[in-house]
Amino acid sequence: MTDLFLNHLWQSTLFAGVIAILTLAFRHNRARLCYGLWFAASVKFLVPFAALAAVGSLVQWQQAPAAFRAVVASPAARDVNAPFVELPVDLTTIAAAPAQFRWVAPLLFGIWFCGFAAITFGRLKQWLEIRAVVRASIPCETAAPRLRQGSGGQAVPAGIEIRTVPTVLEPGVVGVRRPVILLPAGIDEYLTAEQFAAVIAHEVCHVRRRDSLTAAIHMAVEALFWFHPLVWWIGARLMATREQACDEHVIETAAPIAYAEGIVSVCRRYVEAPLMSVAGVGGADVKARIDAILANRIGLRLTLSKRLVLGIAAVLSLAVPLVTGAIEGAAFAAGQLPGAAAGGPPIDPETRFEVVSIKPFDASSGPARSNTTPGRYDFSGLPLRLLVGQGLRAPLDRIIGWPDWIDTERYTVTAKMPDPPPPATAIFVMIENLLKDRFQLVTHRETRELPVYNLVLARSDGRFGPAFKETSAECQASLRESLEASRRGAPTPTPEARQAMAGCVGVKLGDLGMVTMNGTTIGALANFLTQSVSRPVIDRTGLTSFYDLTMKWTPDGPGPLPFGLPAGSLPQSQTPPPPADPDAPNIFTAVQEQLGLKLEAGRGPVEVVVIDRLEKPTLD
Repeated sequence: MTDLFLNHLWQSTLFAGVIAILTLAFRHNRARLCYGLWFAASVKFLVPFAALAAVGSLVQWQQAPAAFRAVVASPAARDVNAPFVELPVDLTTIAAAPAQFRWVAPLLFGIWFCGFAAITFGRLKQWLEIRAVVRASIPCETAAPRLRQGSGGQAVPAGIEIRTVPTVLEPGVVGVRRPVILLPAGIDEYLTAEQFAAVIAHEVCHVRRRDSLTAAIHMAVEALFWFHPLVWWIGARLMATREQACDEHVIETAAPIAYAEGIVSVCRRYVEAPLMSVAGVGGADVKARIDAILANRIGLRLTLSKRLVLGIAAVLSLAVPLVTGAIEGAAFAAGQLPGAAAGGPPIDPETRFEVVSIKPFDASSGPARSNTTPGRYDFSGLPLRLLVGQGLRAPLDRIIGWPDWIDTERYTVTAKMPDPPPPATAIFVMIENLLKDRFQLVTHRETRELPVYNLVLARSDGRFGPAFKETSAECQASLRESLEASRRGAPTPTPEARQAMAGCVGVKLGDLGMVTMNGTTIGALANFLTQSVSRPVIDRTGLTSFYDLTMKWTPDGPGPLPFGLPAGSLPQSQTPPPPADPDAPNIFTAVQEQLGLKLEAGRGPVEVVVIDRLEKPTLD
């Protein structure tokens, strides 16, 4: 929760910075434009990008353009978008720390709440005072004739009520749902008819622009984020630009000198600053406003190029988080994001095994193995690379910086699951935390330009090969239902769901150089091929369904080792694997002839994991 809040603050601050640059670029245009930009910066504090991304994730965009997908998923983009995803503080250490450190979070919340309560109480008091003033007001009988006299016969605008009160700071607009123009009693005695009409025109402009509503919204922002100096600065800019916008509206129809004299006369009698929630004629920097009015300074209208810039900025501000959420949602379902298992619900990144035991591997204790049973995880005798690959959820050929002892040390790791057991996909997070706690694992991710194979359709008409077909409609429905249930957080498939998927999904490795896949995705096929061609395979097919396939080929050597393990790193099997079919084609020809796909050599951005630190563990 803390990281989400910090990311929201960071994104809102960055958004406000962009708005500041835009207002600087449009400073010679109409003030109402700058007011709209500043109001957008204020509203951004109430609308997290994460909420828009969550909406975007509901869209099943499985195949975004490759270049855009690479940018969105890159570590640099994630660092800018959410730099606080991984807090530098170990929360488990805090939880186990002495009690005197546990008051930090409640203290911070208490400070925030005190500020929020003080501002809310002050604003509530102002609202009650304004409400009392409105109740004491009476209709202004002289407004209509004075307005007609000063504006050449123009009447009071329909639907706008003008009232007078004996106690009011200055002419202003109050109310959100039904705004009312309040005038101090006797104002018509010191303003000429022309000055009076100009002042009323200013207040009518506030009513029609709904400035009381936008001011109330920003007041809520100030109450919630009172600790952020930027929201107060935005409030000052909102007040300045809203008064400037109404000034520009008035001097288009009224005499600038009479309007300026009217403002000066009002300010001489009502020198107190107006409330933020009351849009008054004397708000903002009066001297600068008078100078602008006397100079008859009206902002320029937008040119076509500037309209285009604003349109692009508006579209991007909404489209980027929506599209990012759609891509990350699809990548999360496919298990392509760090910290996400395929099709699984979000997992608490601090999930850990309850008890962990690490000992040197004893060959007499049984064969090398890695398995998960109810309440228990065992990893014994296998290369440590496999354990690291599981924890980092990355192919081993995309992990860089292995220590020199990684292929010589063997361990027996026994871990007890927490109670109640977390979702099955949490096993990867628990393994990663085990590596951090006991092996001092420290990593970072970066994108590098590496040789790759692009998996594309081999035929221009898009037809598949004879050993490649789309999974049946019944199986597709079962697989999608299971995937959606898993994304909603269902712990395990129901017996009915398992029965419906029986025979629909599975991977079978036959003789050396033969594989059968049922209910697989193209992403899973690309991952399998990656281990067979010793180079990352990038899916460029655009295929988004589930597929059944059988492929037979002749490996170049004794056969690729799983997960990119180096030769000699796996224990030798007592029974050698059956020989490959010597008449079968190589894997590139098999992919093209049997599947109707093609592996094209190229270079592209590939995310790799760099090991900064990995030490031999402390043993039990």
